[in-house]
Amino acid sequence: MVTGRAGREAVQAGQSTAESVKESRVYRIAVKVGLVAYGIVHLLIGWLAIRLALGESGADASNSGALRELAKNPGGVVLLWIIGIGLLTLVLWQLVAIFVGYREFKPAKRNRKRASAALRAVLFGYLGVAAIRTALGPDEGEGEDAQESLSATVMSVPAGRILVGLIGLVVIGYACRQVYKGVKEKYNDELDTRLTGAGRWFARAGHIAKGIAVAVVGGLFVWAAISYDAEKAGGMDAALQTVRDQPFGMVLLIVLGVGIGCFGLWCFFYARHAKHV
Repeated sequence: MVTGRAGREAVQAGQSTAESVKESRVYRIAVKVGLVAYGIVHLLIGWLAIRLALGESGADASNSGALRELAKNPGGVVLLWIIGIGLLTLVLWQLVAIFVGYREFKPAKRNRKRASAALRAVLFGYLGVAAIRTALGPDEGEGEDAQESLSATVMSVPAGRILVGLIGLVVIGYACRQVYKGVKEKYNDELDTRLTGAGRWFARAGHIAKGIAVAVVGGLFVWAAISYDAEKAGGMDAALQTVRDQPFGMVLLIVLGVGIGCFGLWCFFYARHAKHV
């Protein structure tokens, strides 16, 4: 009984804190900066994907590759710190959403959206930490090798092969959701307005292209589980290289690169019109 009461009190305290944070003007500005930072990362990935399509060796069209590319440019380290802090602010944004967000929806849908917010918090946290680590000094060992290491580690545990396959299926499910949001324009549900004109097309193309690219990532994990080969797994760079190796792969990869760049531009509109901030 005491434990249950303590748990309820902790949740109430968390909700009270989240409400206070949500009303902060500094918090709102920081979230907008974070969404712009997220957009910059996608613009870089799109640009690297196009370079990869054109045959440039060493172009790493992944999150870590985009961050390392940014670090090479004048002022890049400073921008990496801004991006890192901005992305970590998005973790706080999602935590606020978990406690007090989506109240306009019925309980089942509200819980699904809060679960999605928890997953986004993990993603933003990973990217934020990666940006700060890159600012402190790029680690060339990160990226695709880390993906292979993770899948190899998971495969080594009991039922690990099944778990890797399930991870792939979850990623594919997320990818399908991104495509659905783009086709049905469900991204408008996250905005305080309805996008028209260029913003609408950036949002549609961006969600569809990102969904396709992420689906290939999920497919690589599923194939790794089926073939029992951790080296088959990989992140965004491996997925885009897989696309490049297909018939008409160069054209497809350029289209995907432009689409992922559009997702980056969508993030700028999102920063301006985000509903749940």
